Amino acid sequence: MNVTIGLIVNPVAGLGGRLAQKGSDASDIRDMAERAGIDSLAAERAGQTVRRLMDGLEPSRVAVRILAGADEMGADALDTGTPHETVTSDVVHPGASSSDDTKSMARNMADQGVDLLLFAGGDGTARDILDAVGTRVPALGIPAGVKIYSGVFGLTPSETGALAAGWLANPNRCSDEREVVDIDEDELRQGLATPSLYGTLRVPSDSRRLQPRKSGSPASDANAARSLGIAFAATMVPDRQYVLGPGSTTMAIGSALGLELTRLGVDVICNGRLMAEDVDAETLNSLVPAEGATIVVTPLGQQGFVIGRGNQQIDHRVLQRSELRIVATPSKMISLGGRPLWVDSGHPELDATICGYTKVFTGAKAEVIYPISNSADAQVRA
Repeated sequence: MNVTIGLIVNPVAGLGGRLAQKGSDASDIRDMAERAGIDSLAAERAGQTVRRLMDGLEPSRVAVRILAGADEMGADALDTGTPHETVTSDVVHPGASSSDDTKSMARNMADQGVDLLLFAGGDGTARDILDAVGTRVPALGIPAGVKIYSGVFGLTPSETGALAAGWLANPNRCSDEREVVDIDEDELRQGLATPSLYGTLRVPSDSRRLQPRKSGSPASDANAARSLGIAFAATMVPDRQYVLGPGSTTMAIGSALGLELTRLGVDVICNGRLMAEDVDAETLNSLVPAEGATIVVTPLGQQGFVIGRGNQQIDHRVLQRSELRIVATPSKMISLGGRPLWVDSGHPELDATICGYTKVFTGAKAEVIYPISNSADAQVRA
């Protein structure tokens, strides 16, 4: 069997997360990241996917041809010596790569008959692929962005590689059309999160390794969140730092303390007072003491991610020395449909220490024991 894979990497994907920018669409995001000493992890995450993909295909049965975007847009993500053909952009312009390059490369790869088009980025990159190829060829997202609400991405880079390998090796390949959604980043920075549907991509069928599209909390959940916030605030320990991640549930904890938190950012509280608001990764790392803090996060609606989606400011340095507390209303837990919670910090070894079973705070004197995972092969149902 011969298969052809396309690989496109958005080289700025994810940069905005650790910078507390809510996304990476800002025109000066590279300059901001350079000043902060932050490198993009998109190529590294794409490389993880390709390695898992290649490991999952038997060379004696499957001959793989890789078409990779030029330089930082694909080829740089491949291990040294990995055979590939470079696909360039037809767009002529000065300066760094752009979404126009992504679209041009995607069209060129589709014209060359790729069996699967892999792209590393976030919702904005998914929109570019949609604009370029629509449903002409199957496509699959490698999660590397800040906000990843669309249902066209694998759960983690490794899971994406396993998904792709299994699908490509199957002579009876099935695909589904799944939704691409995105949020206006200018509105997002103002705390407004209103995803819009842009269309569908044709994605390999695999309910175990594809992330669901994010869903918002229903208005009827507000009272439950308010009660949860009051109950959790009553458990907070004096002189202990609390790092509160994004979400309406964590905002309810702030409201119970008389504080207005950043809905889509990360804030730090101690003794009922706001120490720092909307912090970036460097600021958070410098604030959290050596003995750690209590990190409070809530799962993304229906997706179940607690680390690695929209809260990249809470990076491995803080995670490995802190306590992780998960809070969620009962209806949010029900929305998971028995699927585990997910962690994707970008550091699989650290993620493995978090996986297993964890307590989820759901209200006054109420907790549930729930599975948390970073591997579809290891996950267990609640």
